[in-house]
Amino acid sequence: MRSRLLAGLWLRRGTHLTIALAVAVVAAGPMAVRDDGSENALLTPLVLLAAGLLPAAGLALGARRRHEAALLRLRGRRGASVARALVAEPLVPVLLGGAAGAALCWTVAPERVTFAVAVAGTAAVVVVAAMLFALREPLPLLLGDRVPRLTGGTGTRFLAVLVIVAAVVTVLRRDTDGSAWLPFAGPALVGLAGGVTATWLVRVVAGWLTGRPDLGAVLVGRRLQAPRATAGLPLVIAGATLLGLATNVLLAVQDWEDDTRAVTAGAPLVVPYAGDADSLLAATRAADPDGRWLMAALRVFADDRAVSRRVYLDTARYERVVGDHLDKTPAEEGSAAVALLHDAATSAKPEPTTTGNFLTATVASDSPRAALVLVSVTTDGVEGGAQQDLFLRVVPGESTTTFVPLRRCDAGCRVLGLEVATGRPCTSDTWNRPRCRRPVIRISRLNAGGLDLLDREWSLAEPDDRPPGQVTQTARSLEVRPSREGGSFLASDRTLWSVPVVATTSVDWEGDPQAPTTSSLPRPADVLRTVPALPLVGSGGTVLDLPTSTFEGGSAVAAAEPWILARADTPDDVIAAVGSPLSPEEISSATLEDSGSDLARRLLLVALGGLVLGVLGVLLPASRLRAERTREHAALRVLGVDSAELRRASRAQTVLVAVVAAVAGAAATAGAIAAFAPVVPALREQPAQLPLDTGVQVIPVLVAAGVVTIATLAAGAWASGSRAAASRPANLREEAAG
Repeated sequence: MRSRLLAGLWLRRGTHLTIALAVAVVAAGPMAVRDDGSENALLTPLVLLAAGLLPAAGLALGARRRHEAALLRLRGRRGASVARALVAEPLVPVLLGGAAGAALCWTVAPERVTFAVAVAGTAAVVVVAAMLFALREPLPLLLGDRVPRLTGGTGTRFLAVLVIVAAVVTVLRRDTDGSAWLPFAGPALVGLAGGVTATWLVRVVAGWLTGRPDLGAVLVGRRLQAPRATAGLPLVIAGATLLGLATNVLLAVQDWEDDTRAVTAGAPLVVPYAGDADSLLAATRAADPDGRWLMAALRVFADDRAVSRRVYLDTARYERVVGDHLDKTPAEEGSAAVALLHDAATSAKPEPTTTGNFLTATVASDSPRAALVLVSVTTDGVEGGAQQDLFLRVVPGESTTTFVPLRRCDAGCRVLGLEVATGRPCTSDTWNRPRCRRPVIRISRLNAGGLDLLDREWSLAEPDDRPPGQVTQTARSLEVRPSREGGSFLASDRTLWSVPVVATTSVDWEGDPQAPTTSSLPRPADVLRTVPALPLVGSGGTVLDLPTSTFEGGSAVAAAEPWILARADTPDDVIAAVGSPLSPEEISSATLEDSGSDLARRLLLVALGGLVLGVLGVLLPASRLRAERTREHAALRVLGVDSAELRRASRAQTVLVAVVAAVAGAAATAGAIAAFAPVVPALREQPAQLPLDTGVQVIPVLVAAGVVTIATLAAGAWASGSRAAASRPANLREEAAG
């Protein structure tokens, strides 16, 4: 029995090698999956292609063991006894392939070896069942020379239609279904559908060729009408489609990584700096007085919201230091906008700040009784915000002047708002009572640290649903009738001192645009342009001018990261004067590591495994086709057909199948990329992440078409490449005599 087993393995070594390789590829699949099993869906294409290859291999093995099964029946063995005698041979390649796959899997992910065992067990059941299905015929048919047609029947046509329907469903549901397997199984299904379509197209062409008067065309057409002539074509096109998608995603991810490195760093060299904004600017100007090589930058990423991500740049040096470094990146438009920011920032009018130390007010009232009036000015500065409260007792017919020291304004502060109040507060239940009607408060003088606040235009800015007050402003005074609640809030138009900024389209201002200083003091912003991405902040954030965003005495917020950006050709002595430079790769290493971009490389490994399965699928029937073609050539030579004519027909048949398969492979690949590349989870979502361009590229489509062409040409050449001596007519006589 052992010698018969070894003889069978050697005689049918091509089929056994196909089974062993297929099982090994699928069993080793977990090598491409993360240890935590979060990417098990990556293995879906391998399982799908193996589900098409292994049954075909079992059927082919059964077709080649028909005489062996017939002899067992002639010896009186029936049913399970025949199956036990035949089952050992297919189990050998299955077990060898499973062991090889498990060994490879053990080296990378030992805890996933159970998957390899499950694959081997399932493959054994599928192959043995398919083989026994092929041997189910009655004994007389098993003893005959006619091999039953195992493909091309109703079941095969139904399966082909089912594949096309499944491909259409996955394409339509790619954006709506939350299943993790769709982005990976979808391309394989589209490739299978493309292969089925190519098979039908070949048969249509074959039908046309059989009607031609030329013998060679008729011969090609008759051969191509046989189901086995295009067997395996859907598998190889599916494998090539999966490879094209993986290549397209990998190229897109590599471009994204290059863009991320360039945009995150902003310049060819980055020098981390320890110090505040003023010392940062001083250091760059001391080391590079002419502004040719170095530029100060301050990153402030307070949180993940785009509005909280901002970068301050010494924009006067931007054009010379950065220049065209960000061209052909998503931040190209943003870089051009930043280059124009300097002129706008230097021409903007700075907001006035206090220079004195007192708040002074002169107030009168039209009340017939003495009234207590509150005038409160809201300020902020590098020392913090404050309410400068000034209380005055105003008697009828007279004005009262008083002053209070300004708090937190030693380094100067800005005026943000004004509150005027008098009398006891009223609630919403008492607003309509006469006592809640407030007198008119006339302010004829209001000076905060040297700022004449009556020079500004004031308007009501009530913070809630209280009945609004009234405001009348003249050239010499400000008259306010506070709200019935007791007080009214007033605001002045600070847009006169707006700070120019460039922002990304993703910024949600949550109100009026703001341009905080380096010490996080709010300022009104004038958004010059909105762009998809900006240097250093990516697709979410703002860029401001650094010199005009610093205040004397202020300190940068805790989240600030001072950098010095440098050109690639900066002299060593200039760099050495400010510190040790880092490359864009070093700056962005953490971002790239957290992005999960290595999934594209693991997907390519899976796609290569799928391609192996596809190539095995198209090579599997080649040996049987070779034997059939050899006998066919001998029969035709008996009829007087020239050998050269037969060779030309074989070459035409091979080229025709290859061309149709290449076109179908290219179309399926382009369609799969367009449909599924955008939904492949190639990147984890991160704050301000640059967009991943997964559009169809030419190279992956050409790769897929080339792989299909080479595989089909090789299979066709092997199937048609019988030697002239093997197809001699004498061989037919010898076979008949035998």
